[in-house]
Amino acid sequence: MSKVQIQIVTWNSRAHLERLFLGIEKQTGVDFSVVVIDNASTDGTVKWLGQNFNVVSSLARNPLYNDINKNKGPLPNVEATKDVVLIKNQTNRGFAAAHNQGLAVCQAPYVLALNPDTELQAGYLEEVLRVIESDSKVASVQGKLYRELPEGEKYGIIDSCGLKMKSWGEVVDIGQNQLDTGNFETHDHPQPLLGKGGDIFGATGACALYRLEALKSVQDKHGIFDERFGSYKEDVDLAWRLQRAGWKAVFTPRAVAWHGRGVGRGDKRSWRIRFLSWRNQVLMLIKNLL
Repeated sequence: MSKVQIQIVTWNSRAHLERLFLGIEKQTGVDFSVVVIDNASTDGTVKWLGQNFNVVSSLARNPLYNDINKNKGPLPNVEATKDVVLIKNQTNRGFAAAHNQGLAVCQAPYVLALNPDTELQAGYLEEVLRVIESDSKVASVQGKLYRELPEGEKYGIIDSCGLKMKSWGEVVDIGQNQLDTGNFETHDHPQPLLGKGGDIFGATGACALYRLEALKSVQDKHGIFDERFGSYKEDVDLAWRLQRAGWKAVFTPRAVAWHGRGVGRGDKRSWRIRFLSWRNQVLMLIKNLL
């Protein structure tokens, strides 16, 4: 059995797959498996997976209805970077519901939720696993995410060093769009403290290692990730519920990754993203404050 399940939700993500799996293949020293939940891609995402990996099919399972799957048995053993478990949806179910499908078949104690437009640097998985195993109360670990700019350009612009709660309930990505000059080595970065890291409010869902036990402890009728959110803010809501349940989140600067965060998306989709983000912000505040 693998120690970490890397799970990726795809939707027309073909353009990102080479870099995504290049980063995954750099991860050594950790026994892991890969699960892809595809939300009805039409751009050749599934075809590319089949051409490059041994795709192990899995029935899409809803974590709220495990009783119907109790006799299906475990998933086949998979070999990291050679075998990929594929959960293929007929419609776009959104980020939250798709990740719940992956969590429903997870047999590893830890899960790395990984966006398809993310590229891991060598050693990322080993470092976040080291941190989460150092304290049984840590539910999630966040590495240092840099922003990947158009045309694959990579500069020292921070995408996220974890989530931070502002005084009036807004949760933001620490350091986002700021130049890293050595001052993002702790969660609050007052001074450079290489390798120290620190506690944060939560981990961004783009590249977060979660303890499965912690996720199950906050699961409710809407799932581990609240499926009413669809996409956007579902990771923030999960972080909030984990905090309320007494779990911790930790940032480590020794784990580094690059995140596209919408590189290549035009203004045509920006209004929808802004609306969903605003709607889910309101839902999150109602859920967690009232």
